[in-house]
Amino acid sequence: MKKTGNNQFLKQYNETMILDLVRINKIISRAELSNITGLSATATGMTITSLIEKGYIHETGIGESKGGRRPMMLELKSEAYYSLGFDIDVDCINMTLIDSTGKIISNDEFKYNETISFENAVEIIENMIEKAILQFSIKTERLLGMGFAVPGMVSSSTQQVVLAPNLGWHNVNFAAQLKKFKDVPSFVENEAMASAICENWIGSCQGYNDFICINIKSGIGAGIFTGGRLYRGASGSAGEVGHISVDENGPKCGCGSYGCLETMSSTNAILSNAKKLVRQGLPSKLNEYENLEDIGIDEIVKAARLGDKVSLDILMESAGYLGIAISNIVNTLNPSKIVLGKEFVKYGDLVLEHIKDIVRSKALKMPASNVEIVISDIGEQVSTLGAAIKPLKALFGK
Repeated sequence: MKKTGNNQFLKQYNETMILDLVRINKIISRAELSNITGLSATATGMTITSLIEKGYIHETGIGESKGGRRPMMLELKSEAYYSLGFDIDVDCINMTLIDSTGKIISNDEFKYNETISFENAVEIIENMIEKAILQFSIKTERLLGMGFAVPGMVSSSTQQVVLAPNLGWHNVNFAAQLKKFKDVPSFVENEAMASAICENWIGSCQGYNDFICINIKSGIGAGIFTGGRLYRGASGSAGEVGHISVDENGPKCGCGSYGCLETMSSTNAILSNAKKLVRQGLPSKLNEYENLEDIGIDEIVKAARLGDKVSLDILMESAGYLGIAISNIVNTLNPSKIVLGKEFVKYGDLVLEHIKDIVRSKALKMPASNVEIVISDIGEQVSTLGAAIKPLKALFGK
């Protein structure tokens, strides 16, 4: 019994190792895999045959000769296995379907105007899953898993959403509630952590060991990588940078403190500031909107790009507080890179230099000179993709 168990573990370990090497190298030969892993040609061949039979990889053509017979090359097989990612926010649920190569197959979105209950969210998610499975004729056994990104604290041990204050959720469990798909593995992650996973897997932080992804939308959170691994803290709440105090005279935050970054630089804070200035009658293109509720972040950014000073000042003020918080983060964690994402990508080019100037002036010289601050290339989809990547990480032994 013990020997059989050991053999099964070794087989699975070899398959995961070779599968990940195929992913990393894109296209690779049997001989190269044998050399890298140290496995014999026979063991490598048996492992590859098993992976081909299961549909994870396939032969893709003849490679160049390096002195002998030209080798048959291997790569991941596209549209064979799939993963679903969901990003749940206060106003919408976004879904992305990807295959095991990381290729995006489809995107879907469900919007709502009022705070959604966990039970309603589960019902919507199950409908979205059923729609995707039907549309792309996916067999359930080919679904590697489902990832859920939520704006709140997540227990890495129980996969339970401990607290998502903006959603009003407390101690909820996706795996227990998704009854239609109870046999499909589910993975739950804080949305900023999911963004960091995405940036590290397919984004601008590949190969970086110490970086931070900061998401700016209805709230502000950070996903932290240190020493090449996600940093969650003692109780899983690491990354709550939205509650760094940047103005002690600022408005009261939902956490009970005053002048938190979230109250000064989130999308909601930007909208609130814009509507306040419109009510005051400041000359602005935003005055063209008869209904203040028609003013969203897109309208403010559009006005700023058209030269509206009020709109640009609102964005710059928001970025200024973000720069103060980032200065503190740079001093504390000394990251090599900071990626700013979610709705920040809509206006980041207008304010990024202002943020960098503040960091250079307020942070310590050494860490400030060694940090790269950039806008996410992936954009608003980063958390959804990160959630979809969670099941892939399990597949590739990561």
